[in-house]
Amino acid sequence: YSKMPGGRGRRSRKREDIQKAKQRKISRALKLAEINKKAKYQQEEYVRRKQLAERDALRKAQGLEGVSSLHSRTDQVASSSSESEDERQTAYDLLVTSLQSNRDQSSSDELVDSEEEEEYDDYDEQEEEDGNESDENSEDEDSTRVRNGEDVSEEEEKSNPEDQTSEDEEETGREKVPKRQKRKKGDEEEDEALDKRMMKKKARSKEQDKREEQEKEGQWSSDEESEGENHEEEKNTAGKDPFWHHLTTELQEDQVEKLVKQSSWESKEAMWKVLGRVVHATCPEITRSSISVNKDSISKMNVRGLLCTNWCEVNADSSEKNTVEGERPVDGEFTARQRELFSLMHAYKDLYYSGRTHENGEELRRLYCLHALNHVLKTRSVVTRHNTKLKLGAEVDPDSDEFQDQGLTRPKVLLVVPFREAALRTVHIITQLMTRPDGKPVEVMNKKRFQEEYSELEHAPPKVPLPEDFEATFAGNIDDHFRIGLSVSRRNVRLYSPFYLSDIIIASPLGLRTVIGAEGEKDRDYDFLSSIEVLILDQADVYLMQNWEHIQHLMQHMHLQPKETHGTDFSRVRMWYLNGWAKYYRQTLIFSSIPSPEINAIFNKHCHNYAGKVQVSNPPTRGTICQVALQLPQVFRRVECSSFTQAADARFNFFTSQILPQYKDGNMQHTLFFIPSYFDFVRMRNYFRQQDINFAQICEYTTQANISRARQYFQRGDRPFLLYTERFHFFRRYRLRGIRSLVFYELPHFPHFYSELCNMLETGGEEGVSDRTCTVLYTKYDAQRLAAVVGASRCGHMITSGKAVHMFVTGEQG
Repeated sequence: YSKMPGGRGRRSRKREDIQKAKQRKISRALKLAEINKKAKYQQEEYVRRKQLAERDALRKAQGLEGVSSLHSRTDQVASSSSESEDERQTAYDLLVTSLQSNRDQSSSDELVDSEEEEEYDDYDEQEEEDGNESDENSEDEDSTRVRNGEDVSEEEEKSNPEDQTSEDEEETGREKVPKRQKRKKGDEEEDEALDKRMMKKKARSKEQDKREEQEKEGQWSSDEESEGENHEEEKNTAGKDPFWHHLTTELQEDQVEKLVKQSSWESKEAMWKVLGRVVHATCPEITRSSISVNKDSISKMNVRGLLCTNWCEVNADSSEKNTVEGERPVDGEFTARQRELFSLMHAYKDLYYSGRTHENGEELRRLYCLHALNHVLKTRSVVTRHNTKLKLGAEVDPDSDEFQDQGLTRPKVLLVVPFREAALRTVHIITQLMTRPDGKPVEVMNKKRFQEEYSELEHAPPKVPLPEDFEATFAGNIDDHFRIGLSVSRRNVRLYSPFYLSDIIIASPLGLRTVIGAEGEKDRDYDFLSSIEVLILDQADVYLMQNWEHIQHLMQHMHLQPKETHGTDFSRVRMWYLNGWAKYYRQTLIFSSIPSPEINAIFNKHCHNYAGKVQVSNPPTRGTICQVALQLPQVFRRVECSSFTQAADARFNFFTSQILPQYKDGNMQHTLFFIPSYFDFVRMRNYFRQQDINFAQICEYTTQANISRARQYFQRGDRPFLLYTERFHFFRRYRLRGIRSLVFYELPHFPHFYSELCNMLETGGEEGVSDRTCTVLYTKYDAQRLAAVVGASRCGHMITSGKAVHMFVTGEQG
């Protein structure tokens, strides 16, 4: 190191300079603290003296003494304030002056070395933060004055608080406060730049604090639509809006008891143009309203204005690809199917629609996204308006329910979908419907992470063409373990928000089951289900192939008493939540491609909406047996049983005693046994092993190597029998070869599987078509599945007929 003339090294000289700079910074910080303390004291003194002056003026006015003197005194105070404004400095001016003088003093001692410059910059940033704190303190005091009811003008807020004191105190104040120093033009520009930086930083910090506070309180960050206009609109439509009517109706205890006993409900049928047969069930003691198609424009249906503006564009753009008649909006807003379904949804009635297909699936998805967003935005609008009133000091009547607008937890909509691809499409529709009025897309937080986790996974294309419904069901990412919370506001949509800060929860049955847990687990949580007001189960038929117990487990944990408060203000909770009647206000929407007894059980046992329930039920006229293209004799054999619980045992005994012995003959080779239930599959597999029957097996848990091996054994005839489950066929949809005889141990859930498997039968060589057979076992409890295969009229005859065997022959007669 080079030495300086004084004998000290350059590095030691730098250390000393840095220490001196630190001491100067500390002294400046202490001065700033003194200035802040003094400014705070002056503000308090000013408030106190102003209150005394107002009391004195009020006494004089009441005593009718010197009304004119009061005006003269006010003018005198105002004139003295204006005269002293140029001579005095506010606390903020003192702060800027002190910072500038200290900066000028330290600038002469700065070194060229970059390390020291970084140290100085750090201290400058600390000074700006201290200055922001002092400004925020002063603003907090000003806002306190406003909340206390004082009328403070802008001139008084900007002037020194001591301007309203007496002349003697003014003279004393002038001696204590130094006069404004004249500075150079460059210094003034530097001060202005410093002020701008401080104001920007303060604004950002205040906005961040406001956003965090609103997240805790359940508000959203910004609302571009005037809240006053929304309030007037809600006031005018409160009597007509189904949202207000549904949530503000108060039930009585005797009415709740009648809701539990659904045997007292009345059902009425109606035929609608598109939906067909509609069954409407209501409790006559509570509501006698009938159902009808709402033909009004969407703007007159009490839907939020933002959604009305975006809906027409979103629905029209998405429907351009549809070429099927009835799939396009007929009036520019809804398709014929959408209008009839939305009339039921918007009336807050429970709905079970079993006519969902891969062609109208997206049409229905857009519709329930519109309904869910409308419900959430209206709910949050009420909460936000009441929060504002309470902050402004509105009086709360303990006997009034005006401010009871919340539930036990924040989530209001639960949307259950089977795969991540369905969740991706749902979020995409939500963001489209939330487009801003100026046409700009809504801000989506955590969008990149969402796209990475929910976008389509790379996989090889299928070697052979697959059915259209299979391609539509398993398109994109088909992972079935996920859950995500959405916090919706007019300005942004926040993805991955915590459940208790979310408005909408999108999840799969498995994703919910892992959170809800089982009895005895420590980390289970189901409190977020306590205040769900709209439950949507889309593609419910897929859950039958995944695990239906997850849906049953979910419904059993709906609207239970929370274990924790989660920051709930119980004075704002609606009374029917506190009474434990939330399930009577919840709306449940179920969409499925097939009618099923399992779904009917959920709809009948767990849906208690006091507004009523609607089921769209159209009995099939022809059945999928008409789609069998081969000339094939099909024998339907009825299994007699006295109760539903005995049906499984009666079917197994009938199969082992009368069906299986016929196929043990050497002539009955290449026989496929189709088994819908995995439990029946395991039972039959164990029986075959006990009887030493040579067979192959394919189920949903079979590895790919064993699947290929079993298909080869069966096709070559090495294994005469093949046990085959419906769940495997649903997820794989293989075309099996070598089938000559087909036995349906039970009718499939999906009726089109029947015709698919029948069309897989092959010619048996020299005998031609004579050796191809099909046998079906059914009970009287399988009427719904049987009707989907043979038609409703034939099903009724086969169930009630005295004969237990019926034969159908399809295809051209030779």
